Amino acid sequence: MVHKALDDLSNDEKDLIRQGERTVDNLKRLFAVVFAASFGIAGAAIAEKVRAVIIGSTEFPNLGAILINFEMIIVFAITAGVFYHHSAKFLDIRYARHPLAITHPVGFALDYGTLVLTAAPFFFMAQALSPTVTNEIGYFAFFGSYVLLFTLGLFLLGVQNIRHFRLIRERVFGENIPAAEIAREGKLRQFWLLMNSAVLLLLLLVFAVATGSAECPPAPKSGESTWFLYAFGAIAIGRDALDYAYSWRFLFPLPASETQKPHVWPLSVIIASKRPAIWSVLGYSLVALCILIAWYLELWNAPRWIEACR
Repeated sequence: MVHKALDDLSNDEKDLIRQGERTVDNLKRLFAVVFAASFGIAGAAIAEKVRAVIIGSTEFPNLGAILINFEMIIVFAITAGVFYHHSAKFLDIRYARHPLAITHPVGFALDYGTLVLTAAPFFFMAQALSPTVTNEIGYFAFFGSYVLLFTLGLFLLGVQNIRHFRLIRERVFGENIPAAEIAREGKLRQFWLLMNSAVLLLLLLVFAVATGSAECPPAPKSGESTWFLYAFGAIAIGRDALDYAYSWRFLFPLPASETQKPHVWPLSVIIASKRPAIWSVLGYSLVALCILIAWYLELWNAPRWIEACR
């Protein structure tokens, strides 16, 4: 389909785009409240830890404890920032950019609901930074919330893949979304599926190994190694860096000279693939492995792990 240039649009068509921009801006403000509340809770938790040290109700932490606390705060802040930026840009590109997509209320609700649900685990991550929690069970709740974030995220990626099937998109919802947008987002979903499932698998394997040297790796007791927490932070921050670096050209407005440059591996392989379904099968296979390892570790048995972490 050939689309008009922006300058050739009628006043009514330009007004539709402006209304789309305003609608998206209002939704992003609502969405921002979710993240702002999470950051507020995390900030209060940090302030409470600092206050306890200042008034002397808690001993001054050693260097290792300071580094671990700082690393977990960085994990929370960077991960939340990346997720918020990706979500905001999705709304901009899908619902407020020329050529304007013709969408269905249910399709829109699924898109927005997916973004809100993805943000929900950040509330738990923020609460898990509270000294009331960390003094009892260390960073087990924070680690569990992080695992929940990506478990839920992978499930919602599957929902979005189904929601964007051509049959669902065109026959059920009657949507007319530009082909370039469908192709762009489809490649991003495949990349996120592969990366997030691989990162989750790596975290679970590292957790399994760490149980050999600590009863509860996210809450090491006196004399036990703290290497798991450092590894967890490094993996999480590395994932965010890769996500932002690879997604930048898909989400940030860049001139054609930049967007048309060759992609680097693994995106170059995913984009050039003549059988994109292979990557989805690989991603879901990794998800299946994650489920098996989590079941073996009994991570679903929260009371058991909470007791071990006390």
